[in-house]
Amino acid sequence: MIFPINGKVRHQLTIDPTVWIFDERKVEIEKIGQPADTSEQEAYYAKMGAAWDKGIMEGSRTDHNRPMTRAEKEAALQGSFAMALAPFIRNAELLPDAIAIRFEGEETVELPLEQLDEVYLQFSQDGKVLADGPVHLLHGQRIVKSVHTVTVI
Repeated sequence: MIFPINGKVRHQLTIDPTVWIFDERKVEIEKIGQPADTSEQEAYYAKMGAAWDKGIMEGSRTDHNRPMTRAEKEAALQGSFAMALAPFIRNAELLPDAIAIRFEGEETVELPLEQLDEVYLQFSQDGKVLADGPVHLLHGQRIVKSVHTVTVI
């Protein structure tokens, strides 16, 4: 279950949300909108700083995803997760005349680019891939189910 990101972007992307379960950037649905845990954030920055220092001294290594612990694997198989959309849109490189994003699913929703950082795509429910997916749009209190196309306009 894949979906495209197309429209006014320099690079059109095809996204497979089934692999996001292994991505460190995923967020539990219940934690969306809450401030990040500073101890986790500080540990992440310390890890990246150490990797930077090691890369300078010994050469770089591109694999930054660490292996999942048993507890993390169990949580991934039971939790409901979403992924922020903003990094993917930024990687697609917006064209200068882009003004909004259209999500097509059970209904069609257009959001201005200024709200991009508030947009999440839910990809799992109770540890399973969404049956009516590939993703659901989460924006504030709004949920749009079965989003199959993301277009920058």
